[in-house]
Amino acid sequence: MLIFTLVKGVPSKTTQVIMVGGVLKRETMDIVLNPYDVKALQASDYVKRKIGGKVIAITMGPDFKLLPIMKKLFQMDIEGIDEAVILSDKRMAGADTLATSYTLALGIRKILAIHKEAISKLIETVDKKSKEEVERLSHDLYEKNLLPNKIYTTLKSIKDSLIQRYLKDEISKEEVLDLLENEMKEMDKFVIFAGIKSSDGETSSVGPQVAEGLSELLGNTIPNVTFCNEFRINNGIVNLKRKIANRLELLEASFPLLITLVNEYEPEPVLASFKWKVRAENYKGKVFNPYIWNVEQIDADVNRVGLIGSPTLVGPGIDVGKPPTQKFIGKSLVFKRKIESITMDDIKYGPYDEGELADNLPERLKQYFLERGDLEYFSYGRLVREIIGK
Repeated sequence: MLIFTLVKGVPSKTTQVIMVGGVLKRETMDIVLNPYDVKALQASDYVKRKIGGKVIAITMGPDFKLLPIMKKLFQMDIEGIDEAVILSDKRMAGADTLATSYTLALGIRKILAIHKEAISKLIETVDKKSKEEVERLSHDLYEKNLLPNKIYTTLKSIKDSLIQRYLKDEISKEEVLDLLENEMKEMDKFVIFAGIKSSDGETSSVGPQVAEGLSELLGNTIPNVTFCNEFRINNGIVNLKRKIANRLELLEASFPLLITLVNEYEPEPVLASFKWKVRAENYKGKVFNPYIWNVEQIDADVNRVGLIGSPTLVGPGIDVGKPPTQKFIGKSLVFKRKIESITMDDIKYGPYDEGELADNLPERLKQYFLERGDLEYFSYGRLVREIIGK
């Protein structure tokens, strides 16, 4: 089973929070793991220990800021993640919850497609090529972490993988093809975990929106359960509890499924994962270098990502840690270009960077810059350029 964990980088409590047009400029801030996502990681670990699989963390934002966070997730108090994917592209900047969930859903779709393609290649090779080529391809896919142990493995403790049995003539080609086709269908039984909210947004909507976006992309309904404080898996059925106001709800679901977890969630204790059935569902191990994908690599519609794809209108941003400043589109004066220092009435002013706010300048100095053509009103186009760099 593929176990997806949605994580987010948020500003640390001690950093200066920098916003432009209500949009966080994460590339200029110190970023830490969203504290609410720890519960999603614990839930993912529980599922892997309970039924086996591979834990894949997926996030969106500046890759150079997120890489240190993602790499730490491989070594946690729990078993940690097995793979990580960072969706990073300047065109993704400024996304609201709708554009964010669309982008994350595309990342999940690509991961699913990669794993299905691996099974498809193996089916074709078993059907049309020699056993030597089947073994060669199986080993290659296994080394790339794309096949579970039950299909192919180099672990000595698991001697009855599907391909090993086929190579030893213990199972026919037709039986192998049937079992691989069944495995292809099983790939659709995945689970996605998310924290209840993020400390820098707190809308609690990205999780369920990812389920909706993925349902659209896959043409198959992905149910979602929010505000979950307890769940258990028994024979492929998920029993969940959640509290909405004063109401306690008991729910039952099957995979695929997306779950958002409240901070009160505590995973059910699970015995060490030495059981054969659990280990057979696991993959080779950890891929410590996160994958970094841009807009083209996830086949995104550029009109649905980032600021351009965000219908939500956010008010003016305030720089916390500096004297309060605001930029209003169509009202605030900003510098059109970089200006060197200037002295007026024996007072030195500047230098000023392009796009810097000029509203608070002395009136005489402001008029001087206006007459020279150094100032303009803050525009939507400049907002876009400041956020995505174009």
